[in-house]
Amino acid sequence: MAVSLRLMDDDLGAIDELLRYAEKVDATMPTKTLREVRGELVRTSVFVSYAIGVLSLDLKILNRCWASDTDDVLEALVDDMPEMLTTGWVGGGWSLSPDASASVAAAAELSNEDSIRLLELHAELATSDLGDLDVVSSLLTRVKEQRGELCERRDRLENGIRNIQKLVQEHYATGAASVEDWLV
Repeated sequence: MAVSLRLMDDDLGAIDELLRYAEKVDATMPTKTLREVRGELVRTSVFVSYAIGVLSLDLKILNRCWASDTDDVLEALVDDMPEMLTTGWVGGGWSLSPDASASVAAAAELSNEDSIRLLELHAELATSDLGDLDVVSSLLTRVKEQRGELCERRDRLENGIRNIQKLVQEHYATGAASVEDWLV
């Protein structure tokens, strides 16, 4: 495949590059190529969904810090953590791929450098003084912004997956692809 997500200095730019490539797919592409592009979209969607989930929990934590009237913000966070974990995780989930192995393989890669780069803001939060309202305010703004950007891209990734699924179905319907193609 010509495009593979390798996150570098501009993580969102790498995702956008993959999305631009996926927008160019059409029914004239071989089924194998369509599956490869779909697999890369699924892989990326899993990474992005995981980052959205982490950032959603970060927002809940930051909102608690902002609203805290206690001097010991950290102790209050620890006390509230079980409830935040059960209610704060939003935006994860699995991709639309009918090929569950692509989603499972991507989930297994979550610890690699590509996915970790999407969580640099989370790492900053983990080492910040959450008792300082200026720090909390700055983090809150940036986490909201990054989460929003990732949600927008995840929607586009899922739309790309749906589009490719339709194209592959058309290949089967027209005879351009057969079950034997899928088995090799």
